[in-house]
Amino acid sequence: MPEVRADPRAALTHGEVIAGVSALLLLILMFAARWYGVAGVPGTSAHAQAVSTENAWSALAVVRWLMLLTVLAAAAALAVHLVHVSRSTLALIRLGVAALGSLTALLLTYRVLIDLPAPSDVVDQKLGAVLGVVCAYGIAIGAFEAIREQRARARAPLRASVETPMASGAARR
Repeated sequence: MPEVRADPRAALTHGEVIAGVSALLLLILMFAARWYGVAGVPGTSAHAQAVSTENAWSALAVVRWLMLLTVLAAAAALAVHLVHVSRSTLALIRLGVAALGSLTALLLTYRVLIDLPAPSDVVDQKLGAVLGVVCAYGIAIGAFEAIREQRARARAPLRASVETPMASGAARR
């Protein structure tokens, strides 16, 4: 029988769902979507007139590993709810996803919008690249939202305990 969590502060947050869905979409986009239009067929003469497309995995040699690590971290943030972990461990995981998501979003913004991977060969960015950047920002924003929700849940019992004695004291008068 699955373990029921008594602590509502350890429950899945909306931010984690946003980050998880964004991570899944980013993973799909990395392999299935076209990110860049490339002049010439990759690996052939630069004088070829053909234009082909590349996905993120092919075009982004270094950033792809950070993207994959970010997706795995966001998935781990969801999977950790299947087992009982301490609140501090959960907070560290959320902070890690926020940091990785932010770094990935910034690097993808740079590689997609500012400095193309191979400026002499890349003709343009495709829709997949723009959607990939949006998904990376979704991971970062979702992780920060999860942190915000966790803090709000942690403060809720404190507020209730402070307000309850004052309310009962006022009722006695």
